[in-house]
Amino acid sequence: MIASILVALLAVVLAGAALWRGTRATVVYPPMVGLLYRDGQFRKELAPGRYLRFDPFGRTRIVRVSRAELPAQMGEMTVLSADQFSFRIGLAPVLKVVDAQLYAESQAAVEDEPWSQFTPLASGHAALHALLASAAVEAVAARKLAEIFAGQQAVAEDVRAKLEQAIPGAVVERVLLTSITLPPETRRMFTDVERARMEGQAALERARGEQAALRVLANAARLVKDNPGLANLRLLQAIESSKGATTIIVGNPAAAPGLAIQPDAPAKS
Repeated sequence: MIASILVALLAVVLAGAALWRGTRATVVYPPMVGLLYRDGQFRKELAPGRYLRFDPFGRTRIVRVSRAELPAQMGEMTVLSADQFSFRIGLAPVLKVVDAQLYAESQAAVEDEPWSQFTPLASGHAALHALLASAAVEAVAARKLAEIFAGQQAVAEDVRAKLEQAIPGAVVERVLLTSITLPPETRRMFTDVERARMEGQAALERARGEQAALRVLANAARLVKDNPGLANLRLLQAIESSKGATTIIVGNPAAAPGLAIQPDAPAKS
């Protein structure tokens, strides 16, 4: 009797162990979704959550695919403008997954359980990199370098339009222009041009200021000539605002008609 009970308990334990070893757990966190495959065939899409399945022979697999809109880092690429300036440009397309199954399968995202997952930031974007480079070369070749600097967003928008439907299961929401790196000689040339432009603008502003000052002085001289009393009033204002002791000399024939002032000499001990 006791032997039978022990055998039954052992059988239950062995069955529980087999059940435990054959049970697989996968957690899908937002903004990811899960793709359930069985024997290599797609079964269904899984919403975020925890999933337990009995699979002692490893016939099922859950692939996690991110729906987050994240920029794919592609690095810089060399391009040539319409006026034959060579430089490097950095672009980062922002992908939005609209069909998780098609996107994952087109990117060969199915990997070993249970850590299978794929995001737009993964390194396996060889096809996207080639398409992005082609679109960037075409967009930049249609513009001069000065036009590219003046309308950087237009270049990014042209690249986005060429790539919008290029990735199966995803769309390119926008393209970020992350960097423009000029060769030293080209950068120096643009710096010299900008410096010359700003120096010319500064000289023009100085000339305008001098003209305005001369115009004010000419108007003041004309007023003093037409109204000699204004000179005396101005002199009185100067006396009021002067500091220290002053001497007023009246009737100096060498001076202009009116009053004149000069500061007192310091007292000698």
